[in-house]
Amino acid sequence: MKKEKFEDGKIKSEKTYRKIDGKEKLVKEVKYHHNGQKYIEGGYMDELRNGKWTSWYEDGKIWSEGEFKDGKSHGKRTVYHPNGKKYYEGTFDSGKRTGIWMFYNEAGIKVKEVNYSKVTVQP
Repeated sequence: MKKEKFEDGKIKSEKTYRKIDGKEKLVKEVKYHHNGQKYIEGGYMDELRNGKWTSWYEDGKIWSEGEFKDGKSHGKRTVYHPNGKKYYEGTFDSGKRTGIWMFYNEAGIKVKEVNYSKVTVQP
């Protein structure tokens, strides 16, 4: 495990490596806010983000949860307001938003719905 520290000596990040096919490869990363709370955590495969990743606000509340595949957002993503209520949720397919995404205000009330399968990008 390799650790990186802030100037004051507090842990900034921890990276876990494993020997795979004779090479040391990054398999997990945890980064921290300066106050010691986790900032982000997730796994790697072939040096690319893979699997579940979670991010937190400085107070320890969850900021986002999502899946990655081959270094790209893939699967469900949920992001939260600082008060813990959902901000938005939807699905990624190889790094692109797809399907219906729902957006909420800070009270948790749905305020918008966007169908990214029908959205066209203008050049």
